[in-house]
Amino acid sequence: MSSHAKPRRRLTTVTTAALAKPRRRLAVLAAAVVVAPGLALLASSIPANAAIPANPRWESSAPFGTWNTGKFDLYNNEWNTSAAGPQTIWGDSYKHWGVQSTQPDSTSVKTYPSVQENYSNTTLGSLHGLWSSYAERMPSASNFDAEAAYDIWLNNYSIEIMVWVDNHGQRPAGSVVATASIYGKRFKVWQSGNSMFTFALQGKQKRGTIHLLRTMKWLVRHGYLSSSDSLTQVNFGWEICSTDGAPMNFAVTNYSLTTRR
Repeated sequence: MSSHAKPRRRLTTVTTAALAKPRRRLAVLAAAVVVAPGLALLASSIPANAAIPANPRWESSAPFGTWNTGKFDLYNNEWNTSAAGPQTIWGDSYKHWGVQSTQPDSTSVKTYPSVQENYSNTTLGSLHGLWSSYAERMPSASNFDAEAAYDIWLNNYSIEIMVWVDNHGQRPAGSVVATASIYGKRFKVWQSGNSMFTFALQGKQKRGTIHLLRTMKWLVRHGYLSSSDSLTQVNFGWEICSTDGAPMNFAVTNYSLTTRR
């Protein structure tokens, strides 16, 4: 599809003022956690690509509904509030969760439901490893636009690095500047401005392991980043543009993120 403008996407503390802005930075967890009363505490089975389970541990249709599960948060993140349709997020854990999303047929990114971990005072040079394993499912229909992707923020959300692993109809912002091979996986590297980079996996992988630190060190070696740049946040989820106006289901069936300092 043709290129489309991608507004900045940062998590913000969920306040009345923040809801009016397309941002996605989650800064104060205690204020942002949304937990509906009477949630069922029994874990549900989560088949891939399934509708919302009957009794998930957590469920929210709030645009910025958030569930803290230890060091991870599940975040509904309907950051493009002026264009987004309804979306319900559910989860049994940070490993097993999903959304049912209904987005209009247009090309702008509407939502980025995701699992996230926040970091503090962690420079790239201080890390010895950062990798993640995932398994996800997008709709079996053909009439939707979305991609499964990691979203990494550096330097207090001033630099963004995405890693696309399962693309359905989307094109990264900017233009291709290189091809990179990282642990046997080939990526096209896209750049938009001086602070936005996308590693687009060649081919689609609904499950796999991505060496996130190696992608950032590739950027360091080629002069785009510095080893003194500081890791702020790592997310994994889907950028959803369109479901053709119909409710469609997305699910993560396994997820892990390992940080070695």
